[in-house]
Amino acid sequence: MQEKKYGVERLLNAIYQNIDENNIDTLASLLNYHKPQLKEDIESIKLVTIQDKD
Repeated sequence: MQEKKYGVERLLNAIYQNIDENNIDTLASLLNYHKPQLKEDIESIKLVTIQDKD
């Protein structure tokens, strides 16, 4: 069964709560993401509201 928004919220919260200077380089590399932009986007996670798509 799809968890819809709850799965997305859980994933974003896990990233937000567990990212630090020691592992952000790894995540940026895996995602092919510019490190400063990744840091900024991760900080923005708490400003986002997830809604199920109708």
